[in-house]
Amino acid sequence: MQTEEKLSKELADNLETMKRRFHSENNNDIVFRTFETKSGQPCFIVFIDGMASGQTVNDFILRPFLVWEKEKVAPENVIQANSFKTSSSIEEAIKSVLSGDTAIFLDGSDVCYLCETKGFEHRSISTPTTENTIKGAQEAFTESLRTNTTQMHRILRTEELCSEFIPVGGINQDTCSIMYLDNVVNKKILDEVRRRLCSIKGDNIMGSGMVEQMIEDNTFSLFPSLLSTERPERAASYLASGRIIILVDGSPFAIVLPVTLALLMDSPEGGNQRWQSGTFSRMIRLFAFFCTTMLSGTYLALILFHREMIPTALLGAIMSARANIPFPSLFEVLVMELFFELVREASLRIPGMLGSAIGIVGGLILGQASVEANLVSPVTLIIVALSGVGNAALPDYDLAFGIRVIKIFVIIMGASLGFLGLAIAVSTVITVLANQNSFGVPMLSMEGLKWSANTPLPIQIPLWKQEYRPRELHPQKPVQAPRISRPWARKQKEEGPPDA
Repeated sequence: MQTEEKLSKELADNLETMKRRFHSENNNDIVFRTFETKSGQPCFIVFIDGMASGQTVNDFILRPFLVWEKEKVAPENVIQANSFKTSSSIEEAIKSVLSGDTAIFLDGSDVCYLCETKGFEHRSISTPTTENTIKGAQEAFTESLRTNTTQMHRILRTEELCSEFIPVGGINQDTCSIMYLDNVVNKKILDEVRRRLCSIKGDNIMGSGMVEQMIEDNTFSLFPSLLSTERPERAASYLASGRIIILVDGSPFAIVLPVTLALLMDSPEGGNQRWQSGTFSRMIRLFAFFCTTMLSGTYLALILFHREMIPTALLGAIMSARANIPFPSLFEVLVMELFFELVREASLRIPGMLGSAIGIVGGLILGQASVEANLVSPVTLIIVALSGVGNAALPDYDLAFGIRVIKIFVIIMGASLGFLGLAIAVSTVITVLANQNSFGVPMLSMEGLKWSANTPLPIQIPLWKQEYRPRELHPQKPVQAPRISRPWARKQKEEGPPDA
């Protein structure tokens, strides 16, 4: 193991070391400022121009040190920064400077003072762009880690909310923040999260997407084992339920873990909906899940192997529509699926409102032109369109993308073996899900059925009946609300409604 380089008591040696490590001859962003205090004490500071606030450095570091008298006041009492720490390590000083802080070195001292002076520009808090809601808060995470952790502390005003900072990556030394409620979280899951983050190796680890790939359980599975959200209030609700979130500096998304399939299917609207509308929305999403996964494969299985199950009038309409189609049914469906994937990808890559216009116009005009040219049948167009719309109704992007790939497998199996192929495909998907975990929690866990939020049932439990946290997490405090969380309702039932 390489020994850590320590600071010297000679100011010239420390200055030479810092200039060498930062390649000061070729790096004009690094600022070295040497000066003497009022009592003749030689010093120098180092910071990155643009990342450190120049006004903070001038007013609260340089100005107090220039009038500092060493014999009267200790250097710790001179620094006017809101926070600082001492260090004798060259590596720690470099990491601090690279994060936007300022390092102060004094002659005759083998420690330096690392002062909080971050002042770089960053995007302000804006509305969410990928998780729109009607009743939810209209604030999203930003690329600033400190801004994101501040939003979480503002929502969850409890002393139990903890935030641990862990550097990951080689070149960039990206900073991750693990946030959790200390009196609720499962400590075993927390220790596993720490272990995986601390063991990440690699120079190119930038952003939450790369961190997800480095810590997820099932790398080769099409189903995600982590959840990403850009909504602080949604992340706060997951923290309150006993889960853990990871915030990565430079990324406007929070990683939520552990997750289950029921959580991936949950809407960002969350508890803001009444249980009746929430139940209806869950049923719609389950129907969308079925349409995306099974509709195209079931259509091919019916018209190729099980025509006797189709009503005669409907079968006649389908056959007459396909009379002039020169391609087999399987090829027809696959080509249309590929066409819709191309339109979807193009609409994502074209910036602004033009992308949405291209998606709509491309789908309508090219789809209609394909039908009129007898390249595809109208029934196939309807089936593929319903499948695409169902995929767009799924709330999690990674889950929706995995389902689109699985849909191709289901189509091939349905066109090859009929309902037997569909049964094999469904059994394969369920087997994969049953063997997939998220930090030790099964993806198909059914323990959440006991009056808790995010149950796998299509029925959303009323908020006042959600007495328990998800049992699959094994939190320290299983109960999140008393059995009678609305005492006024019981009192009103016993005494009758109040007089007007």
